[in-house]
Amino acid sequence: MRARLVTAFTALATLCMICFAVGIANELATSRTRGLVIDRVQDASRFGVLAATTPSSLCEEAQNYRDSTSNGVLILGADGTVLCSLGMDFADPRVRSAARERHWLEMPRPLYPWNTEPLLVAQPIGTPPQSGGVVVIDVSTSQTRTDILVRWTQLACVTATALLLVSGLALLVSGWILRPVSGLLREVDALTSTLPVHRGPPRRQAPMSEGPPEILQLAAGVESVTRAVAALAAAERRHVVDTAHSLRNPLAALAVRLQALQPMLAEDRAAATFVSVVSEVDRLTELLDGLLTAAVADAEQDKQLRPPAGCDAAAVAADRVGAWHDAYVRADITLSFESLVTTAETCMPSSALAQILDVALSNSARYAGAGASTTVTVDREAESVVVTIADTGAGVSPEEIDLLTTRFFRGAQATTGGSGLGLPIAATLAAQHDGLLFVESAQPHGLVVTVSLPAVADPADLTFG
Repeated sequence: MRARLVTAFTALATLCMICFAVGIANELATSRTRGLVIDRVQDASRFGVLAATTPSSLCEEAQNYRDSTSNGVLILGADGTVLCSLGMDFADPRVRSAARERHWLEMPRPLYPWNTEPLLVAQPIGTPPQSGGVVVIDVSTSQTRTDILVRWTQLACVTATALLLVSGLALLVSGWILRPVSGLLREVDALTSTLPVHRGPPRRQAPMSEGPPEILQLAAGVESVTRAVAALAAAERRHVVDTAHSLRNPLAALAVRLQALQPMLAEDRAAATFVSVVSEVDRLTELLDGLLTAAVADAEQDKQLRPPAGCDAAAVAADRVGAWHDAYVRADITLSFESLVTTAETCMPSSALAQILDVALSNSARYAGAGASTTVTVDREAESVVVTIADTGAGVSPEEIDLLTTRFFRGAQATTGGSGLGLPIAATLAAQHDGLLFVESAQPHGLVVTVSLPAVADPADLTFG
């Protein structure tokens, strides 16, 4: 492609420079021809003055002029007698015509190196109508044509040098332009070689067939990558749908068995546990339904059609503290809840906030350690609802604090189990609802997870979920 680009640039520059050079050469020939004619007319006028004033030295001056310029000279008197004739034949019809007309100029315009036609210049002696003769000069154009040829040769050398410079510049510029294209082509080729063969629906538009082969190859590679990415995204959505649908079946079976178990339970402590288990099953079912909806529905259309949903953060936090109470008892960790406001209405759906709290409470129950305490606090600050989960456990080192919300990161003191995805997913959920999640070290030790969410001023504007 670089050779074709350089060739195109050079051809265009050559065409332009040849046009300029031809124009300059023509103007140069015209200028030299005009100068030659003016000089010969002046010479003829000088001989006319000599013939009128000092005719005795006329032939000597004409001979000297003939020797120095190789031009023929014919001088006629007023009565038509030949006063001087050097290198010219008065019997020539052109010479006779020039002598008769007294003012004569016959020349090719402009004078080119290949023009060999003679050039005659005639001037009267004296001032008409009292002129007393005529001077005719047969102009030799060989010197002028040689001079024009030399100038043209110099012009051709300058043009050729300029073309070489332009070619070198075109080579540099084309390399600078095509360097990223070549790199991108290599990267796309390497990427397309790793893509699986995908047989998708036919393209709606015909492939590009005109243009440089490298650009066509790059376009084909980009199209292949695009189609492969689209296919992978579709496969991912199908996988999510299949997984969610597969999980709903055992959940539905579990719910049926729990419903069958309910009449068999006595009104004792097991009944409260049963209600909590049923609530967890319902919440998992809701999460899977939301996963299915997100996988098969268009995101923008879903935003427009779905009514705004929100929740009371204090109520959701109290519910999750109750759900995790038994787990904290088994881990020998004290779990407490404190709400500094009566209600803390926020735009985040209850399911999303519950998922965030479950992540923080699960991490605290797993890593805080026996004898520690965990406190969940809900407060209102300006236009935000702030939910804090603080424990007095071992915590993490300062170097790891900023990495806790990084996908797949697990601290050095983390026990077995866990994937390192909980806090990153919680942070993503908070950001999706215009909130913020951040992790800090507690004093003197422990960890604090803070979730800041936009508050809703008027409960009437909120549909609770």
